[in-house]
Amino acid sequence: MVVKSSELTPEKISNMRGGKGEVEMTHLLSKETMRNRARLFAKMKLPPGSSVRLHRHDGEFEIYYILSGEGIFHDNGKDVPIKAGDVCFTDSGESHSIENTGEKDLEFLAIIVLL
Repeated sequence: MVVKSSELTPEKISNMRGGKGEVEMTHLLSKETMRNRARLFAKMKLPPGSSVRLHRHDGEFEIYYILSGEGIFHDNGKDVPIKAGDVCFTDSGESHSIENTGEKDLEFLAIIVLL
């Protein structure tokens, strides 16, 4: 199976999870395609100053792979600077947020896997 980029439609979300600004999310595969074992596989784009507010995951874990840009990843009470090539992991029962503190878009892949 190949999903062509021309078939993907970005979705703009204002104040995602109560965060700042507008986030662009492009779903790369549907839950059904992933046999309902994953809830999300998407490319995310956060313009400068935008964020996804702190939230908790239960019964699932989330992985971010940073493609470009820089920001701050809030990892269970600890703020960690992030940049391209970094991997952020949030396990079930943990909380996280992400904010673009740079001057360019912060782009990353987000995957949520159900336990």
